[in-house]
Amino acid sequence: MNVKAGVRRALASDVVYPWLRRYASARRPTYFLTYHTLGSDDERFNAWTVLRVADFLRQMQELRKGFDVVSIDDALAGHESVDTKGTRPRAVITFDDGHSGWYEHLLPVVQREALPVTLYTATSHIETGSPYWFDRVMNAVQTRQSTTIDLRAWGLPQWTMGSDVGTANWHEVSTLLEALKGCSEAVRDACVKAIEDQTATVRRDDFQPLRPLTVNELQTIARSPYVTVGAHSQDHQLLDTLPLDEAVASIRQSRETLRRWTGQCVNHFAFPNGNHTPALVDAVTQLGFRSAATTVQRSLRRGDSVFQIPRMSIGRFDAMDRFRLKLIGA
Repeated sequence: MNVKAGVRRALASDVVYPWLRRYASARRPTYFLTYHTLGSDDERFNAWTVLRVADFLRQMQELRKGFDVVSIDDALAGHESVDTKGTRPRAVITFDDGHSGWYEHLLPVVQREALPVTLYTATSHIETGSPYWFDRVMNAVQTRQSTTIDLRAWGLPQWTMGSDVGTANWHEVSTLLEALKGCSEAVRDACVKAIEDQTATVRRDDFQPLRPLTVNELQTIARSPYVTVGAHSQDHQLLDTLPLDEAVASIRQSRETLRRWTGQCVNHFAFPNGNHTPALVDAVTQLGFRSAATTVQRSLRRGDSVFQIPRMSIGRFDAMDRFRLKLIGA
């Protein structure tokens, strides 16, 4: 065990952690937790965004020991409340994008556990049935042996993906994804196709590939009394890289599409990848949303804007000690 891991385990222990949580919760912050999707407990999907169902259940059990898990509307209604005496800190559970795991794995948990969740849903991949480029990459790099991905033809370096599942290999995958985010759409599309071609003969088949929800699946999910559907743009583009009018059109279109599909009022928005500017924040406000979420990693405090909500990201490789410490901002 290295020193950092030892310190983390000590701070998250049953002896020390309750005191840290009490101190961190003294000002009654609200924690927004961000997930992406859930997967089966027995599949070896090497992606931080795919959390095992059993791990999610353990996290929710741990969360409810010290937090009231509430809907986003209940959390925001009490955001500026002065009278917090005797109340526990609150937590809001959010999921991004719109993966099929919401229907297959998350919905049964939500119903069984009476768990309020907000689902920020991008819409074009649901309309087309085709995964977004980043999901195609994550599907492609599930290899059974060490594999080199060569993108030098497009001015990018090489990456070596291992067959081991874990944080080290995910670091390599995440650096690949970050590099592709900075490419033009044409270059990125060519690179994604090259990645799929280069890994085709060594890809594992012991996992369920990431795919978008169907419209029918989303409609079923939206009927749950514990689910709030939020918008997440039409094409999951980085909105701060688009002309403002195009970004606003994407936000508006996703909201209108979700309203048509679900019959819900869609009052909440999450910026894809967390990318936002003052102009985008103003646009979301002018469109009549009640809130907008980012990926800033801390709690929501009194006085914070509800149009730049910070959220703590949780993923597959967050062990319980790390999860506990994230809950107190450590």
